[in-house]
Amino acid sequence: MEQVGVTIRKIRRIKGISQKQVYSGIVSRSFATRFERGDSDIQSGKLFKILNNLAVTPNEFQFINNNYQSPLMDSLLAEIYEMYDNHSFSKLSQWIKDHKGRNRSEEKYAVAYAEILMFTFDHSSMPVTDNTYALFIHLIEEKTWTLQELKIVKIILPLVVKNSNISVNIEDLTLKFEKNCQNYLVKEDPYYVLNELISFYSIVFQIYLNIRNYTLAENMKSKFLEINEGQLNLEGKITLKFWLAIYELYFGDFANGEKMIEQLEFVQDLFSDKGRLNIRTIYGIRRKDALNYRTISD
Repeated sequence: MEQVGVTIRKIRRIKGISQKQVYSGIVSRSFATRFERGDSDIQSGKLFKILNNLAVTPNEFQFINNNYQSPLMDSLLAEIYEMYDNHSFSKLSQWIKDHKGRNRSEEKYAVAYAEILMFTFDHSSMPVTDNTYALFIHLIEEKTWTLQELKIVKIILPLVVKNSNISVNIEDLTLKFEKNCQNYLVKEDPYYVLNELISFYSIVFQIYLNIRNYTLAENMKSKFLEINEGQLNLEGKITLKFWLAIYELYFGDFANGEKMIEQLEFVQDLFSDKGRLNIRTIYGIRRKDALNYRTISD
C-alpha cells in the first residue's frame, strides 16, 4: 500500500488535473508538493475535500491505494456473507478449515465470524463468549453503525436470539437497523444498503418462523413491501421477490409462491452464478416447513 499523497498524485496526473485545481483553498502549494511526495500527512477532513475535487469516492480511493484490491477483511467477509445468505454451509465449513490457523488478524476475526454462523445454524443454543457479548453490547450502545457493522449485526442476531442469557428486542433492533440504513441512502443507493436491509428482514422473518411466532412473521410482508424496488440492483430485486414468494408459501397463495420461485430461478439461470441467492436450497427447506405450518393451522 502506497502513501496516501503518492496515490493522490497518480490519480491527479491520470485525470490531467493541476495541483491548483485539486488543492486550492485546502492546503498551500508547498504542502501539496510535500504531501504528494509522501513526506507529509493530511487531516481526514481535507483529504475528503481533495477526493471530492478529484471526483473519487473514499471507497474507490481505498481500493486504488490498496493496489486495486479490496481490503482483506472486506474480501473475507464478503465470501462469508455470500455463503451464509445462500445457506451454502458445506462450502462455509470448508472455508473455515482452509483459513483456520492462519496468523493474520483479519483472517482470525473472519474465521471467528464464520464459526459463529455455523454454530448458530447447527445448534439450538450457543454460549456467548466474552468477545461476542462485548461486540453485541457495543452495537447496542452505538447510535450509528458503519457499513461493516450493519453486516455484523446480521451475523450476531441469530446468535443472541437463541441465547436465553441475553435479552434482545428484535423490533427495536429492526428499527435501529432501518434508521442506520437511511444514513447511507440519499437519492440513490451507492453502497447497496437496501440489499443489506432485505437480508436483515429475511433473517428476522426466518427467526419468527423458527420460533413459531407466525403473527410477527406474517407482519414482515409490510417491511418487504416498503422497500423501493426501483433503487435495487438485479440481485436485490431477485432477493426481494424471493422472500415475498416464501411469504406466499406460508400465508398466501401456495401455488402462486411456487410459480414465483420457478420464474426467479429462470431469471437467475440467465446470469452468472457469482453472488447468487441459493434459491433451490432455501426453497426446499422453507417449502417443507410451510406445508407443516399449513397442516397445523388448518
